[in-house]
Amino acid sequence: MTKLASAFLTPQITNYLLLLRGFILLPCIAASSIALAQASTAQAAPAQTIQPVTTTVVVQGQVSDDYLPTEVSVGSLDSLPLVSAPVSETVVTRDLMNDQVSRLLSDIVKNDASIGEDYAPVGYYGDYQIRGFAIDLATGLQINGMPIAGEQDVPLENKERVEFLKGIAGVESGITTAGGLINYVTKRPVVVKTLDMATDDRGTAYAAVDLGQLFGAAKQFGVRANMAGEDIHTYVESANGWRGVGALATDWKLSPVAMWKTDFEYQHKRERSVAGYQLLGGEVVPALSTVYPSVMLGNQIWSKPNIFDAINGNSRLDLDVTPIWHVYFAGSYSHSLIDDNVIYPYGCYYEAECNVAGGPPPYFFAPDGTYDIYDYRDPGERRVDALGEVIAAGHVTTGSITHNLVFGGSIFHRGVDLPGMPGPNAPSTVQDGAVYTYIGSENIYQPNISYQIESPEQQAGPLTLVDFDRQSSGIVQDRVDLPGHVRLTAGGRYASISDFNFTGSKGVWLPQYSATYAPVANLTLYGNYNVMLSLGPQAPFWAINSSVYLAPFYTRQTEVGAKFEPGQRILLTTAFFRMRAPFFYPKVISSPDGFCTSVTEIGQCFEADGHETHDGIELGAQGKATNWLRLSATAAGILATSDDSSTAAFNGKQVINQPRLKTAVFADIVMPRVAGLHLSDFHLLPGWGYTGRKEATRDDAVSVGGYNLFNLGARYSPGGEHGRMSFRIFADNILDKRYWKDTGASYGDTFIHLGAPTTVRLSGQYRF
Repeated sequence: MTKLASAFLTPQITNYLLLLRGFILLPCIAASSIALAQASTAQAAPAQTIQPVTTTVVVQGQVSDDYLPTEVSVGSLDSLPLVSAPVSETVVTRDLMNDQVSRLLSDIVKNDASIGEDYAPVGYYGDYQIRGFAIDLATGLQINGMPIAGEQDVPLENKERVEFLKGIAGVESGITTAGGLINYVTKRPVVVKTLDMATDDRGTAYAAVDLGQLFGAAKQFGVRANMAGEDIHTYVESANGWRGVGALATDWKLSPVAMWKTDFEYQHKRERSVAGYQLLGGEVVPALSTVYPSVMLGNQIWSKPNIFDAINGNSRLDLDVTPIWHVYFAGSYSHSLIDDNVIYPYGCYYEAECNVAGGPPPYFFAPDGTYDIYDYRDPGERRVDALGEVIAAGHVTTGSITHNLVFGGSIFHRGVDLPGMPGPNAPSTVQDGAVYTYIGSENIYQPNISYQIESPEQQAGPLTLVDFDRQSSGIVQDRVDLPGHVRLTAGGRYASISDFNFTGSKGVWLPQYSATYAPVANLTLYGNYNVMLSLGPQAPFWAINSSVYLAPFYTRQTEVGAKFEPGQRILLTTAFFRMRAPFFYPKVISSPDGFCTSVTEIGQCFEADGHETHDGIELGAQGKATNWLRLSATAAGILATSDDSSTAAFNGKQVINQPRLKTAVFADIVMPRVAGLHLSDFHLLPGWGYTGRKEATRDDAVSVGGYNLFNLGARYSPGGEHGRMSFRIFADNILDKRYWKDTGASYGDTFIHLGAPTTVRLSGQYRF
């Protein structure tokens, strides 16, 4: 744990603790509002109360291990139950995370068939896609419903559940990408004392404590602290690392009508990053029998690890202004600081065969497996998300019709600082931006070659503002309850955006409409229609319009579905959807067009040309199927095709990296009496996932094969659910399947990553 201690002695933590102090001052600002709320409550006549926007503080730490989510934060402005919300969602509970011994978001997304990795190598933060659309890291990841800088591995030690909203979420997130949202929900203060220890078959050492306590005569104040340290050993050579985590949550019931919550977390992590492969000559996938997951391409002993420092803090004050009106004030701050260091394998620019007319493109590996390696160092990458919002919810009843109203507003800021242009008196070794220096060439079929660092050693330029995004929004929604168990919802967000990458500001209305019908108890039939505005993607550096950001674009979604929760034991869901957005790709042109106005020879211009349409069906089951079987299962069939483009070879083809069929099944089976064990002591935890073929080129001429993965685990709890000890063993990919896990296109480039071999994790938890 000495490494954990050193993590908290970094210079950044001093500044971070000052932010936490700021959250503590929030109740003083709202003191007059609380007094007014109490006076209003005392004078109000008795009336029907609305469902609270937030949940009551739980005072016991015991949780039912049933995988059934009882509530959801994302996808509903006024906290509808999951079975009633007219959107497609999956919730991964704390119990499920524990049983799978999850440490990273990549461990969790495997539970939803609509979600996949887009670029998530070992030792680096991950990019993910939902329904075939990449998530915007600036706004697509949240903690307690507030956006965070997604360029980080969010710690899971202080998270109660992870929620996946699939599809457009304009009301919740404003201007972002259309795939959906990932929301982490933090643990709340309860009376709890647990110690977790874990290891794996490669020697990882992990320890964590979870401490919670309630104070006051009425238990009105609660604190919960989570701390963890991990010495990380991966399946890739030289990719080991370590991390330290500290988190604090508080709940304070200021009065009968006021509740104040805060959360603060800090993580320091050091780990070498593993780069991906590229297609050979842009046309061939390396044979799985010739490449190995344990190999780090371009490995050099002198290369530095990535260093990550991330903080996330948020605070929320809830006020019951009257028995039928609720208001909350919320704010958040997220800060990700990265020293990005990697020996980067990319292309074959320095190979003769890649620099002749008619030769293979230099931005792929050479046909014989040769690739260039670069010393890439981008220190001090700083990304900040900050949000402030106020939301009011209440209802007005006229006869048999009830209007459930929500309105409010928010202000959001996103800033990105990266190394930039050096000053006039800077040494010649200081680069314009990051260090990106060619140091040699290697081959995927041969051992790595040792090179010396470039001489003289280069340095990155000074930190410079390279991107910002400011959004101010107004939110309004009316959810109307009609006779006959019919509910209509109309609302949206008016967002005004000012962005670094285009001049002026843009105001846009993002509508959200839905209708639900509940013919019987615990059954909901729904339909919705949404529109999303997203910021345009950036062209790859080798395109004619190198590194240019394209204009913002719209995505439209129509969805119908059903949810059924028989006996409040298991939630069964299905959804059918269609989403349509512009199709972006590097288009071969020989004369100027609207995206590239200066063209003197044949080249590739990155532009929007045509559309991509994503049609799909999603199925899900979460909860307790029988007394001896608990399930978390999803399946998704998604046909995501490009059409209407002027490149005929791309029309009617499945988009890159989106399988047509994917499944994810995990079960908890209570075993009968075994060798004297009590009936409920031993649980078998099998899992299975199937991923269909993924296309690696836009004409579908090159793809990686589909694969089945089988997992198996067990949980032993002496004394059953009320015992103090729990032991878990969980093995991913028990058949040691070799496979390509993704073919994601990042900034126009296509990378492919090998999946992990068999990994066995062992954990133990003791509850004091």
